[in-house]
Amino acid sequence: MLEKNRPVSLQRGFSLIELAVVLVIVGILVGGLIGTLGSRIDTSRQVETKQSLEDIRTALYGFAMSQTPVRLPCPDNNNDGLEDLTAGQCDVLTTLGNLPWTTLGLQRGDAWGSTYSYWVADAFSNAAGFNLTTGSAGVAQIDDSVGGNTISNNVVAVIFSHGKNQYGSIGVDNVARPAVPVAAAYNDERENQDNDAVAPVLFINRAVTEENAPVLFDDMLLWISEYEIKGKMVQAGVLPP
Repeated sequence: MLEKNRPVSLQRGFSLIELAVVLVIVGILVGGLIGTLGSRIDTSRQVETKQSLEDIRTALYGFAMSQTPVRLPCPDNNNDGLEDLTAGQCDVLTTLGNLPWTTLGLQRGDAWGSTYSYWVADAFSNAAGFNLTTGSAGVAQIDDSVGGNTISNNVVAVIFSHGKNQYGSIGVDNVARPAVPVAAAYNDERENQDNDAVAPVLFINRAVTEENAPVLFDDMLLWISEYEIKGKMVQAGVLPP
C-alpha cells in the first residue's frame, strides 16, 4: 500500500517531434565535423606534398652535382624508379615521364599515393652534360593559365603532383588513374599532360581550386629554371664561376 502524500514519479518518453529535432541537430554537428576534418586532411596532404617537392628539387641538385659532366637525371619511362638513358639521351625527350625516385633515393609517391610526373630539357639531361653557355630559352615555359600570363620561359625541369583527383597519374601500385576529363573546366590541368608537339612545352601553375569552382585545378608544380640550376652548380663548385 502506498503511503499517503508520497509523490509518485511520472516518466515520459520523447515525442516524435522532439526525436526529430535531436536527430537534425546531431546530423548538422556530425556533418560539420566531417567537413572540417576532410578539409584539414586535404590541407595536411598539400603541405606534405609541397615539402616533398622541395626535397625532390634538392635531390635533383645533388644528382647534378654528382655527375661528370654535370647533368640532371632522365625521367623514368617504365615505372621501375630508375632514370632511362639510352645511347647518351633520355628515352623520353619531349614528353612527360615519371620521377626516377629510386635513382634519387626518394619515396615514390605524393600524399595521395600517385607517382610524381617529371619533364626535363634534353640539353640539361643528356650524357654530354651542360655548362654555363647551355641555353633553354623557348624550350618550355610556365603560365598561370591556358592563354594567360607567362611566369617563366627558361625552364629546364618540371616536377608535379597530380593532386587529390590523381587524374592522369600512375599510382604507387602501378595502376593508371583515370585521364583528365575533357570538360573545359579542366583545360589548365589537362595542359600539364598534353605533351606539346611544338616548343615551347607549356605547363600551368595556379592555385588549387575548390571542387565546385568554374576552373578545376589541383596539380602542384615545382620547376627549375636555367639560371637557378647554373647558379647552384657554380655555388657547389662543379661549374666554373
